[in-house]
Amino acid sequence: MKHLKPKQHYIDRYDKATVERCRWYENSITPEEVQEHHKEKNLDKKELARLGNAMTELSLYFVKGEMYKNKEKTIKKWIKDDEDLDTFVDTVTAPRNIICLTCSREMFVSYSDLETNLDKAPKMLCMFDCTLGHLPKRAFYNDGTEWKREKPKCPKCSSEVTEKNEDTNKLFKTTEICISCWNIETIEIERTANRKEEVDKNFEKDREKFCNAKEGSECVQWTETAKQLTDIIDKNKEKDENNELYEKVEKIKKLSVPKVKQHLTDALEKSIYTNLIFEQPVIERIVSINFSIEDPTDQTEYDSRTKLSRLVKKSLEDTNWRLMSDGISCRLGILTGRIRAYEKEDELVRLIK
Repeated sequence: MKHLKPKQHYIDRYDKATVERCRWYENSITPEEVQEHHKEKNLDKKELARLGNAMTELSLYFVKGEMYKNKEKTIKKWIKDDEDLDTFVDTVTAPRNIICLTCSREMFVSYSDLETNLDKAPKMLCMFDCTLGHLPKRAFYNDGTEWKREKPKCPKCSSEVTEKNEDTNKLFKTTEICISCWNIETIEIERTANRKEEVDKNFEKDREKFCNAKEGSECVQWTETAKQLTDIIDKNKEKDENNELYEKVEKIKKLSVPKVKQHLTDALEKSIYTNLIFEQPVIERIVSINFSIEDPTDQTEYDSRTKLSRLVKKSLEDTNWRLMSDGISCRLGILTGRIRAYEKEDELVRLIK
């Protein structure tokens, strides 16, 4: 059986979950809860009802918005999951060379069942029968792992139990009898085909009320706007509390790529180092520039690296550029390094800190 259904199936499934959740919220706020939120006031029944309705409407507004926001993403995931299940079923193969424990003949697959788990990959359980009808039957997963059934135990004394199964058109019944204390447990499972799903007469009406795309979209937009305003308020408050820090950020020289090249060239012009060359800037998540320079003196590589590093760091300390953490390398009188830019305000704040 194919798992992938028409898209409307998934829309109906999601809307049903939305309706059930909203119905719960519609009936969840009691007069006692309203009074609990207004302990300082002694409210009459009319006022309790009015406040209760207001709280319910507010809760529903945000629940409907949240469900609308996640609808398309959730439906896409359900469709992808079922497509993956169909691909698995179409390509999975049963283990081979499963031998009967009685006659050692190769067994055949008589039944297979798909097992799915939200947290794990799907598995296929295959039941093997002997061609001569010998017992026991054997069961293996598609990865070759044999399935072993744990023997049931008495819930009262933990002794072994005997089982009696009855299978009718309406239900599957298992009776477990303890051979030690004679405790009897009965389990009845109604067959799915016999279960009649109750018709939800109010579903379409409630779907229109709770799954309204226009209202859901407005709520999502309002929530995002409110979050942006909250972020702005929090940012302004943080700026006020760290006014001195942001004043220093304002004073930093924000140099472009051409200007930082000229800035570093001017800073190293009167040093012992010569022939400064910049490579093409790397424009990715951060902007960085590799450079090389020559040391014509006879000083050690360590001294050469250390002195150049100090010069570069000092020349950049009042700008938005810094020498990268891998520092300066030196080989045969050629020194290389990288500088990077800090562009965003929060990056510059961390830089100053």
